[in-house]
Amino acid sequence: MKKALYIIAAASLMVACDPVEEGGTFTPTAVVDSQLSQPGFFNFTQTDVNGNPAADGNYFTYTTNPATIVRVYNYKADGSENQLAIGATGSFSILPNRGSDPNQKFYVQVINSDLSKAQAEYSANVFVKQELAVYEKLMASNSGKKIWKWDPTINGTIWGNMGYLGGAGADVALTGAGQWWGVTGPYEDPEAGTNGFESQLGHSVSGAMTGEEDLDAYMVFTEDGNILKYDKDGQLLNSTTYELLDYDANAIANGAWKCGNLVTGENSVLWPFEINAGGKYVTNFEVCYLTVGKMCLVYPDGGDFGSLGNWGEATFWHFASNSDLEGMAEGVDGNGKAWTWNTECPNGGVVWGNMGYSGGNGVDAYTGGPKWWGVVGEFDSDAGSGFSSQTGHRGGDAITGDESMDAYMIWKDGEITSYNAAGQAIRNGTYEFEAVEGNSWKVADLKIESSNGAILWPYEINSGGNMPSIYEVCYMTNDAMTLVYPAGGDFSALGNWGEATFWQFKAK
Repeated sequence: MKKALYIIAAASLMVACDPVEEGGTFTPTAVVDSQLSQPGFFNFTQTDVNGNPAADGNYFTYTTNPATIVRVYNYKADGSENQLAIGATGSFSILPNRGSDPNQKFYVQVINSDLSKAQAEYSANVFVKQELAVYEKLMASNSGKKIWKWDPTINGTIWGNMGYLGGAGADVALTGAGQWWGVTGPYEDPEAGTNGFESQLGHSVSGAMTGEEDLDAYMVFTEDGNILKYDKDGQLLNSTTYELLDYDANAIANGAWKCGNLVTGENSVLWPFEINAGGKYVTNFEVCYLTVGKMCLVYPDGGDFGSLGNWGEATFWHFASNSDLEGMAEGVDGNGKAWTWNTECPNGGVVWGNMGYSGGNGVDAYTGGPKWWGVVGEFDSDAGSGFSSQTGHRGGDAITGDESMDAYMIWKDGEITSYNAAGQAIRNGTYEFEAVEGNSWKVADLKIESSNGAILWPYEINSGGNMPSIYEVCYMTNDAMTLVYPAGGDFSALGNWGEATFWQFKAK
């Protein structure tokens, strides 16, 4: 029925304006391609997002003369049509993907009363983003797509209520400051005394479990401002939009309460409900903390943002991401990121050594479960062995300086450069991550091209100086990295507890 109405409306606008006399005949005029491309028929102006005239604007308003219902469209990357607008007048936007050609084609089409089509090609120069802003890289990664999940590492709670305390938002995100109560996952555990979403359905809009309550449910934030929410099995639950407004890159370092506001459509993030509101979507969140790997959101009771510091009730959300390996390794400000030996590693501060190639959960490699032996510093001490007594593992490599606990690496623009404690470069090479999905042992493979190993002390243990070109990234956060290499590069031997080498690094 809609199609028929459109055809009739289109035909009515393409006939002369003279009234049809009783007893006359209806003879619609057919539009041909050449008419659509005539000067003055399709007129458009370009503006920026605020409506200001712009020669390279992404936002268009148009009119037709004579007034004619037209369809405006272009093509998606997969070759399918993407309808932009329909009507005798209207508006549309063209927002190409980053790095696209700024000269963008679009098409104006008329469907005649006999269902034949006439169309003409138009083009316009539009603004094309070449690089993402820092906040966009934090939200969606430099790749333009980033996965966020629940973060159960803050006192075990992922959603709940708290006092609207003010102060440093980082304290809420990292220590759970001000929290009163919260849930730990989808289900109750009476023995552990924990709460689950299953008993909190009165806070939701639907009153039913949807799958977003699972700790493996996830959201995908994209650079073009979309949030796609999935259950743990990859079933799409909802899709909506987001904007991060008033972002302050210095807020966290300055101890501010928030670094921006996240404005979304309804049913956006995981479990997007205000607590004790009887089923209300939150669409305006305060972003109290945002890094490559963590995001903490807060919403005051009833949206009363002016009551900050009065300790009234507020809702919190804890999210984490480990999908942005490049962002974690290099940072997002374009200046690169420094890494050094992780002398604070929970495996006893052992920074390099051997372990059983155990398999299982890669977090164990970080915490030291399969560790056999290793060094804790540059020199032997009461705490353990030092690199100075392990030079035989270097083979014939004469490069020195990376055995100091003050040695460091800079990861930037796909390169790794290692420096001694005095800041003199000693190694260099290019790298890339090859992400691994659905693997509990590792999150990625780190592939390095270098004649001298690139990373600090890049030697396989007990090999006479072999410098691997591929490592397993068993643990990776914004602050810590654990690399593993099995003896002889035999990755197929995972789980046999044969010898493997590990490296422990931390952000400097």
